[in-house]
Amino acid sequence: MPTKSRITRTLRIGLVGCGGIAEAHVDAYNQVSRARIVAVYDPRPTAARRFAADTGADVASSLKQMTADHQLDAVSICSPPGVHVENCLPFLKAGIAVLCEKPLAHNTPAAARIARAVKSTRTPFMVAFCHRFHPAVVALKKLMDRRVLGQPKLFRNIFASNLPMRGTHHAVPALSGGGCLLSNGCHSFDLFRFLIGRPTHVQAMTANITQKVPVEDLVLVHLNANNKAYAEISSSFSLAADNFIVEVRGTRGRAAIEYFNKDQPDLVYYLKGEPHGRIVDVSGQPNRFVGEVRHFLDALRAGARPSVTAEDGLIANRIAAACYKSAKEGRRIRL
Repeated sequence: MPTKSRITRTLRIGLVGCGGIAEAHVDAYNQVSRARIVAVYDPRPTAARRFAADTGADVASSLKQMTADHQLDAVSICSPPGVHVENCLPFLKAGIAVLCEKPLAHNTPAAARIARAVKSTRTPFMVAFCHRFHPAVVALKKLMDRRVLGQPKLFRNIFASNLPMRGTHHAVPALSGGGCLLSNGCHSFDLFRFLIGRPTHVQAMTANITQKVPVEDLVLVHLNANNKAYAEISSSFSLAADNFIVEVRGTRGRAAIEYFNKDQPDLVYYLKGEPHGRIVDVSGQPNRFVGEVRHFLDALRAGARPSVTAEDGLIANRIAAACYKSAKEGRRIRL
């Protein structure tokens, strides 16, 4: 439950799920002040012991033991989305704040169940939509709020990488809920809502371009926000080189973000009538994982609600479900 007085002591953190994304959480907690990982849990004992050795934490024998014996203030849920319900609910019921990895769940009914539990328990909860905290996106949001680019009209986003799915939870629909559409697309849908507004219609196409697995490795999505703004979104787990791009075009200018490219500025924007772009330097800011963990813990200490809610996660799941329906039926879907 949120507290009325600010918490000043070191916060005790739990970690559920000791896979790849958990490493980003551990690194982020190590870079913020007054937070310590004290307990880890994973159904794979070897993975749990490795993270315990790296963090100095105890290995919990179960979620029940973790909630009861470690005096946790908060927990990061870094497990596959197919088990988010069973991993989140014990902590919500115990009043332990939850930072849950995206997507909120592997399907919409499961996401709705988590959202209902958050509402009924009133336990602090945040979905890890880390791209909201990418420094260049934070700077772009400020430009959008000031209407520097005018009215937004077109959002373009590419999240593409080479991620072999076979042999991982990504290739198991019961655990992942889908391929790149759900895994990456939930970030894209959240960014559109964060920067532009609420989409009203979707149209999507999915494919498997190289990977022979039961989930898609390529998706193309169009979003329509009540015929006032539009989005072109593409994502893949089967491209040779990572390519992460966010662009916004408005009535007065455009802005472009390119991740991980040392030859390009993090954020540059161009205004109508000006011959050169304006560079926004965000190089001194912490990475997006540190930003999201810091926001989560600051909200917990202040007894405030994190800015990224369970409802945001549920909406992303609903948009993804509509995209799958669109791809299957070959038509535009109204949200």
